[in-house]
Amino acid sequence: MINLKIPRLDIETQTFSNFLWNRFCNRYGVERAKKIVCALSKPVKNYSIRTNLVSFSRENLLEKLENFGWKGYEHPILEEMITIKTRGPNSVNYLKNAPRIMTDKIAAESVFIGSDLFGVGIKRIPKFSENEKVSLISPKNQIVAIGLTKRDSKNPKESGIAAENLESFYKVPSLRKLGFIDSGIAFSQSIPAAYVTHLLDPKPNETIVDLCAAPGGKSTSAAILSKNKSRIIAFDRSEKRLLKMKTAVESQKLENIELIKANSIEYLKTHSMNADKVIVDPSCSAVGVRPKIYDETTQRDIANASNYQKPFLWAASKIVRKGGIITYSTCTLEPEENEKVIAYAVNELGLKLSNPEITLGTIGEETNDGLELEYMRRFYPDIHDTPGFFVAKLTK
Repeated sequence: MINLKIPRLDIETQTFSNFLWNRFCNRYGVERAKKIVCALSKPVKNYSIRTNLVSFSRENLLEKLENFGWKGYEHPILEEMITIKTRGPNSVNYLKNAPRIMTDKIAAESVFIGSDLFGVGIKRIPKFSENEKVSLISPKNQIVAIGLTKRDSKNPKESGIAAENLESFYKVPSLRKLGFIDSGIAFSQSIPAAYVTHLLDPKPNETIVDLCAAPGGKSTSAAILSKNKSRIIAFDRSEKRLLKMKTAVESQKLENIELIKANSIEYLKTHSMNADKVIVDPSCSAVGVRPKIYDETTQRDIANASNYQKPFLWAASKIVRKGGIITYSTCTLEPEENEKVIAYAVNELGLKLSNPEITLGTIGEETNDGLELEYMRRFYPDIHDTPGFFVAKLTK
């Protein structure tokens, strides 16, 4: 590991693997690589929220947010999206002579921007009492927040909040605490993720298949943009994730979404299906996710992700009708998972890159595969104030 000397307030300096740092330097140069790493280590400056236009208006959501002390702004292009200025950075220090609860990496990155700590996110448990102030730390012993425990150390993994977040480096509105999640009127979604569904352009009466659906952001977004009138078939192999998605679908009062617990690739080897449009948003190395308190991605991680992603495009090409649309997206910056996967779709599956009607972000990176770079869209954390993200639209 190397320790990049990038100022990070009072939190320990961001650490990246030598492998990933060298890749960034080789592709973007040292100065740009530092900017990317620094951006990845912080949340976006403008937090984004998706309005459920089926049951609520963006104007009403803006008014509700303002009543809770958050000023929102309409996205100029994406009709359902609102942005809110992230608050911070704040200075947070370890508490003296207080327990330190270690969280897992995902929980640490959420707590860093103001989320409460839930029992499932606890990694290491010291002795602590209920209603005790504690330091919340990452697996790298980085201080990420100060919390107030809601139970004692005898029952740390119970469902619900384990520690209320009292002080964090950054703060964004908690949609759950504001009641927006349970009422189904709004959900958190990044601008690039919302952009994917706009490229898909879902219409009433179309059949749309989401091959890697849970937790359901793009499936529910497609339902909203089609005014609840498209038929959506959503696959995921995790029952737990599908149950969460089912709750989200029901809270938003979205109809015509069928959930199937299955590995979509294996399922489609033995089942026939006809789709007008297909969403392919597979697991990836997540190099573009932010805020990122550290990253230990390896070459094997990227290669494994790329090999995992390609079969989903094969499955999509199998079920989509001639002239139908496939969107492919990832939250990583790595070409092997982005442009190289699209090269496989074009050169081996016979799919065609399509010109995006809406052009957010910037063009793809050159990989010498003869692809139309302007037809692929990339979002860079240091340029676009978004997660690192990749999107491409394909036609059969």
